[in-house]
Amino acid sequence: MSKHSPSSNAIPSVLSLPEKFSAILQKLLGLRFPLERRFSGRDLLLTLGAAALLILGTAIRGLSGIRPFVCLAAMLAAAVPIGMQGYRLIREKHVPLEEITWILAAVLAELTGEYAAGALILIFANLLCQTEAYTLLHREAAPDYLGEARLELRQAAETADTEKSPERRTLASASFGFYAVFVLTALIFAVCTLFHLENWRDWLRRSMIFLLLASPSAFLFTSMLTHFGAIFSAAKAEILFRDDGVPEKFARCKLFAFSKTGTVTDGRYIISEIVPVSLGEDELLRIAAVAECSSDHPIAETLKTTAGLREGVIPEDAVECTEIPGKGVSTYFSGHHILVGNAGLLEDHGIWYQVPSKTGSAIHVSVDGTYRGYILLSDNLRENAFETLEELRALGASTLVMLTGDVRSAARTLASSLNFDMVKPELTPEEKGSSIRYLRSAHGDRTPIASVGDGCHDAEMFRASDISVCLQPRSGDDPADISIFSERIGRIPLAYRICRSTERTLLINTLALLLVKLLLGILGAASVLHTGVVAGLDCGFGIAATIYALTCLTLEKRGNE
Repeated sequence: MSKHSPSSNAIPSVLSLPEKFSAILQKLLGLRFPLERRFSGRDLLLTLGAAALLILGTAIRGLSGIRPFVCLAAMLAAAVPIGMQGYRLIREKHVPLEEITWILAAVLAELTGEYAAGALILIFANLLCQTEAYTLLHREAAPDYLGEARLELRQAAETADTEKSPERRTLASASFGFYAVFVLTALIFAVCTLFHLENWRDWLRRSMIFLLLASPSAFLFTSMLTHFGAIFSAAKAEILFRDDGVPEKFARCKLFAFSKTGTVTDGRYIISEIVPVSLGEDELLRIAAVAECSSDHPIAETLKTTAGLREGVIPEDAVECTEIPGKGVSTYFSGHHILVGNAGLLEDHGIWYQVPSKTGSAIHVSVDGTYRGYILLSDNLRENAFETLEELRALGASTLVMLTGDVRSAARTLASSLNFDMVKPELTPEEKGSSIRYLRSAHGDRTPIASVGDGCHDAEMFRASDISVCLQPRSGDDPADISIFSERIGRIPLAYRICRSTERTLLINTLALLLVKLLLGILGAASVLHTGVVAGLDCGFGIAATIYALTCLTLEKRGNE
């Protein structure tokens, strides 16, 4: 989607008035629209049988006397599935608002002498319901694209507390408002019948038209289907959304904060230089590796691997290993106090250290308060890191920020090469969270912030942001809002593209359905369109909106083109 595509923020502004109106009604009546349609072969056969009866009744020539009875039989056959659906909702303690309005509209059609129209209203209503139910049936059979290896994290995400996003709540509330407005309009036309007895059929027909157009299920169902399509499409690209509220939130994000290690860099450090003081290089490396023996940080893994220590094995003499997030470790080994970490750690203990002459991540070593040298490490940029950031800008991201614990000189060099708008160096994990809060205060609360990390010491940053994106999460991590099970950093703009396209689809469907219903109501009330034509067009556009929502199932393919 282009940078100038419709903004997802347009949805609340378009629906704000009916949302406020419906809030009062919902508070008074406590009503809502359940969407759990159930597909039934029996209901489909009854609907097709009703349609066949109606065709037979309208095709009979010279027998006009029995035509109303044939149309009535077709209407009764079509009313059975809707009646059963309403009965199920009542048993589940819901009010079947849509079913009541559909049946009432069909009864009014019979009263006005439009016998075929009464049957058509219920036939088309059944077709719309069955289309929705059939789609939901296949949603339940969707294959798992994440694989058994990610099952633990997937289950954690599925069992997490979820709620509808602001746009979903706005759309659901506004749909009730539109329903109330159309029903109220139908009631006004019905009352007008009492004052225009000479042409009461015309006024009753207008009431019937607005009743059959009052159904909001097309709004709600296409919204739900659109978001399912986004989640399903993302899963095929190894992207897991925590819940169905994530696409709206992520699509609105304009500011992205990247934790450097494991995102724009691959997180695989290599030792570029060892500078010991009063001891050998091998001994300095061994001391650093032993001190880091209980840490799972990528730097610690590199030190242990290079020194020959097996992963996860803690030396018996290491009686106490304390990790200081964002700075290093403090370890007691063979009666000695060892500090291994960045310059900030040594400064906190008042220990002098040597400033490296080359750029990179410097790990300083101190034994019993005496400086013993430093180990310089570097990590490589991920492939296509620069292109990924530029693609995010093209999709609508306005500000890209890099957060890192690296020294200022190295951080600025890297940030400049990747064209970041801002860099904040020498940060602890807690300070990364504080930086997110600072960015929020500087850009305003209405600017959603997405944070991107690899999950290693990123919890505070994730909590402070609106959307958290975790690249290559581990099974023991708390699930982020978006988990990407791939080394390809290009999956981040793909997820962003999917969410932005989802919001565009939702906006187009919502506005199109709204305009179609208003136009059909006006043309039907003005007797330009026959009641059966209005019912057919309303059903047809509802099914068309459903089909358009299904295009979200292939968003990952379009994103890779």
